[in-house]
Amino acid sequence: MHQRLPSAFVALVALVTAACAGAPAAPAPAPVPIRVESAAPPPTAAPAPRPGLPPFPKVAGTLIPDMVYPPEGYVMSVRESTFVFGNVGNGDATLTINGAPVTVNPNGSFMAFLPVPRDTAYTLRASLPNGDTATAVRKIRFPERGAPPRPAAVFDTAGFPRALTLTNTNEYATSDTDMVTYARPVAGGTYKYFLMPGTVVQATARLGSSVRVRLDSQLDAWVEAPGTSPAITNAAPNDTAARLAAAESALRPRRITAARIALGAGYTDIVLTMESKAPFAVDQSGDRLSLTVYGARANLDYVRFDTNDPTVRLVRWEQVTNERVRFDVDLRHQSVGYLVLWRAGALVLRVRHAPVVDQSAPLRGRVIAVDAGHPPGGAMGPTRLREAEATLPIAQQLKELLEARGARVIMLRSDANAVALGARPIQARRENAEAFVSIHLNAFADGANPFAVARGSGTFFFHPQSEPLARAVQQGLARHMGLRDEGIFFFNLAVARPTWFPSVLCEGAWIVMPEQEAALRNPEFQRAYALGVVEGLERYFRELR
Repeated sequence: MHQRLPSAFVALVALVTAACAGAPAAPAPAPVPIRVESAAPPPTAAPAPRPGLPPFPKVAGTLIPDMVYPPEGYVMSVRESTFVFGNVGNGDATLTINGAPVTVNPNGSFMAFLPVPRDTAYTLRASLPNGDTATAVRKIRFPERGAPPRPAAVFDTAGFPRALTLTNTNEYATSDTDMVTYARPVAGGTYKYFLMPGTVVQATARLGSSVRVRLDSQLDAWVEAPGTSPAITNAAPNDTAARLAAAESALRPRRITAARIALGAGYTDIVLTMESKAPFAVDQSGDRLSLTVYGARANLDYVRFDTNDPTVRLVRWEQVTNERVRFDVDLRHQSVGYLVLWRAGALVLRVRHAPVVDQSAPLRGRVIAVDAGHPPGGAMGPTRLREAEATLPIAQQLKELLEARGARVIMLRSDANAVALGARPIQARRENAEAFVSIHLNAFADGANPFAVARGSGTFFFHPQSEPLARAVQQGLARHMGLRDEGIFFFNLAVARPTWFPSVLCEGAWIVMPEQEAALRNPEFQRAYALGVVEGLERYFRELR
């Protein structure tokens, strides 16, 4: 998980740093998450045991000071104080780092919050009661002072406006619902609008690797340059007239000439016949989906509805502006998933039907995708337990528990081999998953004080349809794991963006904290994590209305 946060948000930021980090410490930049407080379990909920953390195992090995974080040669982004962690190989050792005493846990691990050394070296001195000693030095670096600043991205309008045709950049995608290009309100910002391959848009400027495009005459957005290609293939580069004509044509509103409702197996399609592909966005509000089509005009006076449609009750449309149409889809139940596709000259909003749930066994017959987070990437703990190593046994226990309750489980990673991040949600959609849970473990950003910030469990979601699942799973984690309930968070994550099913990412524990890393090696603690997720899934499906 990537982020960009000011120091005032370090405590909140730290909750999301481990999910996609390639190192045990600070991740790459990304937007600030919005926190949503979790509700307390209902009074009728049966009390779950709060097991707390198992005791540290005793380790009496060879005395070898090992600073896991920061790693050798690390470029430190802060200059005051930050956390350091690692192990010395023996729980009977005493340890100083640059002269400061540091507590050593029974398994030999340590965590400390220390001043960043000005001489760019951490010196670790460890000793045993029998007189044995060992020393290690860890060198770090700072960004070079006086180095020329990175050139600012240039806002370039030369050669614009022009027509651009969107192309696919997802190597794992084979259908248009997976191949959408994401458009953002600001360059490098969060995803908001969606454009299918083959959509022609008017581009008006470039800023670094981003291109500004017009969704209609009143709304601009930004796409990454690798996802675009020039639409003018036969015009010479200096053919200004051809370029301007194509750019003007790209902004001409597409006509929506017909709409129909088609009832399928497990879904209902809202089929909009139109001239060509157009940018779109889908918004959710409880039992309503709103599809906005940009650069479009509608002329509809007839829509047939199926008498026995279990999901779609009514579709209404409004020409919001001269070049923007909104279709409001009123549902008979809360939204559980949707897709947008292009089929034979029509834009299709496919609305998923809610499953029929057995209240006495809410997971019976359900299809659940379980994602053991990483590799590639991931965080690492003080005794060098990697996140990918720790998430796999939790996911395997989760699979066992779900299958015992009658669910069919799709394991998106079943061994130590890496699985590409972009391939995971696509596989879950192709298997028709009804819920997606990604298992992760947390880490801190540079400068965080691990003894002063939150160190509990948190759950992340992106689409509103996933909020009920996130809240239910978070309540289960808090009840079973014995860690602080950090709530649920809206955050733009790759595995939370699928729309065909509710999808959440769990940060159940902090792998960088010595006591939690040690617990993550314990099968009982792994099972507590899995039980929390199972309880949340049961509650979500039982309460689905």
